[in-house]
Amino acid sequence: MSEATTRHTAGGQARPAGDQARVLSVFPEMASFVGALKRLRAEGLRDFAAYSPVALPELEHLLPRRGSPVRFVVLVAAITGCIGGFWMCIGSALLYGLIVGGKQPAAILPYCVIGFELTVLLGGLTAIVAIIAFARLRPGQPTAAYDPRFGEDQFGIAVTCGASESARVAALLRDAGAREVNELSASDN
Repeated sequence: MSEATTRHTAGGQARPAGDQARVLSVFPEMASFVGALKRLRAEGLRDFAAYSPVALPELEHLLPRRGSPVRFVVLVAAITGCIGGFWMCIGSALLYGLIVGGKQPAAILPYCVIGFELTVLLGGLTAIVAIIAFARLRPGQPTAAYDPRFGEDQFGIAVTCGASESARVAALLRDAGAREVNELSASDN
């Protein structure tokens, strides 16, 4: 099962729960599924989940993008490592009155190596832990919109839209070749 989801609108703002509707569509073949994805993108709808029984890497450009938090976690860890490396060196030099190469005890240049090493060490170790943590390797519960047919031989799209847009989205999906189109209640979102 391949799934790509996003929970924000094209403008990046989440909608209030009472104003949301979810339209679920089932497609029997890949051609109509791809056509529906293209039409959704053309209409500017970016808040949808696409379900497929197989991975479709050639369609990734049509799916909503969701950035990985790993890069931000690694950046914070690397900056913390750099600051920690300098703090450890300068702190011990000031505490014990070490003179390094005839320079002031709090000279920056001799401690760049330690700062760099701790930057790489903490950044690298945090990257490994963050990738494992954010990879969703543990089995999770499927979303309420997931239909078991999407894991067998059908394709599906669940579009989250405003309650006033749901009829237009349902018509768009029917025109694209959906076999079934169901409007789910706000509690099913």
